[in-house]
Amino acid sequence: MEIRTVALKDYSSLRVGGNGQLVVATTIIELVEALMYAKREGLRARVIGEGTNTFFANKTSDILFIKNEIKGISLELKATGYTLQAGSGEHWDDIVQFSVDKGLWGLENLSYIPGSVGAAPVQNIGAYGAELKDVFVSLEAIDLENLNLVDIDLEACGFGYRDSIFKKQQGKYCIVSVTMNLSTEARPTLTYKPLDTLTGKEYLTPADVRELVISTRKAKLPDWREHPNAGSFFKNPIISVAQGEALRRTYPEMPIIPAGSTYKIPAAWLIEHIAHMKGVRVGDVGTWPEQPLVIVNYGVAAASEILTFSTTIITKVKEATGIELEREVNYVQ
Repeated sequence: MEIRTVALKDYSSLRVGGNGQLVVATTIIELVEALMYAKREGLRARVIGEGTNTFFANKTSDILFIKNEIKGISLELKATGYTLQAGSGEHWDDIVQFSVDKGLWGLENLSYIPGSVGAAPVQNIGAYGAELKDVFVSLEAIDLENLNLVDIDLEACGFGYRDSIFKKQQGKYCIVSVTMNLSTEARPTLTYKPLDTLTGKEYLTPADVRELVISTRKAKLPDWREHPNAGSFFKNPIISVAQGEALRRTYPEMPIIPAGSTYKIPAAWLIEHIAHMKGVRVGDVGTWPEQPLVIVNYGVAAASEILTFSTTIITKVKEATGIELEREVNYVQ
């Protein structure tokens, strides 16, 4: 096991972080060895993937970072379709591309989401009306309390909107593989724009949906390799019906979307029209001009600057509406 001192900003798509101690794990055995070492040395263990939803503090001397590079893809025919199992260190979009190349339905709406397979259940990633939970079967994880390998099924994951037990109980599990159920039968989800333009198209394929999703995401979101960012910085807030109706009276133009027995408000609209922070830049930090939900590091921003800028947005929205935006991006300190 080789432990290296690295610049953590190189492991964050926001390019924010100081130096830290890191070890790479390519197998479950190597992962467990690193976890055991951290426990012996009294260090906090933090498993990271591709860092596309994370930024780091300047000082993290009590943390051992473990870079998850556990790979592997397998596909098995079942009575209900195909099950696809992927190692948690695989790149998520490679898995989507693999499934689309096989003509399988289920992952196409989740195309071009950055990050690793292991991060997908933590966030219950979703886009264009689809979520991971829609195809999820189970996952394997290391229980960090006893270092045993455990299987966790759909119900036990407690999936919600951008939520799961893995997010609520950070430091409890380390995901090592994810299994999903995919289908050869056309089951497109085309309710969200612009995918609704594909409704009724003859001989629609998963590749058609994937192509449109990718082109749409590229048009709206900055490439983190050119403009360092962590994607959507805030969750879309969920509010009560009573609160929604009160806000509708005050802000009749506010988009209020029914979500079961609650309402969902687009955070991007709140940032643009309530906080008036679309395209605003303070020093090296700012919101993306085409999508205010994305905070960009335009230079050499520190974690404190990211936190201050995002807190300004949170404060402005809360003071005007009573809604408290929740950060979706992970801050490791």
